[in-house]
Amino acid sequence: MDGNRLLLTLPDSGRFMASDGRTLDIDPAADIDDIMPFVLGTGIGALLYQRGGMVLHGATVEVDGGGITLCGFGGTGKSTLAAALCRSGCRLVGDDLAALSLGAPGEGPLVQPDGQHLKLYDTTIARLGMTAQSGPAVRRGLSKHYVTAPAAVSAPVPLKAVYVLHDSPRGKATSFDRLPPLVAAQALLNQSYRRRLALTTARLDSRSAALRDAVLRRVPLFRLSRPRDLDRLDEVAGAVLAHVRGLEERALS
Repeated sequence: MDGNRLLLTLPDSGRFMASDGRTLDIDPAADIDDIMPFVLGTGIGALLYQRGGMVLHGATVEVDGGGITLCGFGGTGKSTLAAALCRSGCRLVGDDLAALSLGAPGEGPLVQPDGQHLKLYDTTIARLGMTAQSGPAVRRGLSKHYVTAPAAVSAPVPLKAVYVLHDSPRGKATSFDRLPPLVAAQALLNQSYRRRLALTTARLDSRSAALRDAVLRRVPLFRLSRPRDLDRLDEVAGAVLAHVRGLEERALS
């Protein structure tokens, strides 16, 4: 990384360079499909950081006009829960990358839409009954496919809550714990997309700090502990929807 340029080399797949928040130059080693997941992930993330944005590693759905972002490290079930919420009537905002930006003066942060597809494993696709919406594999040899969401948004939505996913002990119900300010600040850092890249670009651009402060002031962060059980997925999705709507009712009362 050099200023506003990031060069990423992937053995056997190729390389790409993200420059000035505007351009992605791609040099595939063989089949371009092998490098595209990295281009659409790390590459797009680098461009967003170069523009002074903030990117969380999470899947976002729209609930009653606002976005909720489900964060977690790889393999924690972000996309799976987002798919269950979409099946319950929510609309997809984005999968994997939650690109945040500042709204108009006096408004809170916004989440930018990034497409209409989820990335789900075959077992999840079958369990959710979404085989008909399943598309090509994300990468050759990987049992994860692009899946068209039942409904998706095409314009930015206000961010109303962030949930950091954790596994609950066996037999325990879904629970929500609001993070205190200092813990929430650390959680935002930990859940940044490609954390090292976020830290490096933040040192070069103060805009991301202003955006992070706006999120901490305006958006509640919660620890979401839920069972990792596909058979209880609808139960968890229902609990999340009830919690989000409860936040709105308390805000209006």
